[in-house]
Amino acid sequence: MAKSDKGMQPRKRKALKYGIVGLIGIFLMYHFFYVVSLDSRARDTADEDMTQLAASYFSQTLPETLENAPAPCTLLSTLSRPEDNDWAAYGKQTNIGNRYYFLVRGEGVIEEIEKDFISVAFGKTEEACLLRISTVYIFGNEIRDASGKLLLQDVGELSKFNAISESINKKVRDEIVPDFLKQAQVGMKVQVDGAFALNRRIGVTDDLEVMPIQLQIID
Repeated sequence: MAKSDKGMQPRKRKALKYGIVGLIGIFLMYHFFYVVSLDSRARDTADEDMTQLAASYFSQTLPETLENAPAPCTLLSTLSRPEDNDWAAYGKQTNIGNRYYFLVRGEGVIEEIEKDFISVAFGKTEEACLLRISTVYIFGNEIRDASGKLLLQDVGELSKFNAISESINKKVRDEIVPDFLKQAQVGMKVQVDGAFALNRRIGVTDDLEVMPIQLQIID
């Protein structure tokens, strides 16, 4: 018996309809993923730019600025004088307020090595001081802001500005500190380049902790 064509036509139309829908779906999916790819590429480019800027700041700008950084004891003695109110002569600010950021550089002797920090004695006799150098909790914006050479307007966006700070801190946590601690022992003489923040309204406190920038054993 010959097959009737009456039942064939609806199936063809149905197949054609599904084929068109499928092609439209493929077209939309292609452009959706293409857009996502462009967005992802833009984010990757922005991240790479921030990483390069952070690397340049750490390897070039900071070392140049640290050449003129004061010794720790000298700076703390100056900031502790009640009559000396010009903190802007020694530190940097990122906005209006009482928080100031400072760079220090000096040679000292390791007095103690703890889990989260090392204690380093700087200076002699009346100018001596003991500072804690953080070796674990290296966060915040001290290293980024203490030089005054990198500003929000240079970057444009707060999120990118903060990403630079975290990139710098991560480098210190992952590279600078571990290499130093492998060799560090109590009694060793060390070169410390660091940054810290103080509130002028509160002044110099006993719990002051320095964020290291470079740590080097020199004896």
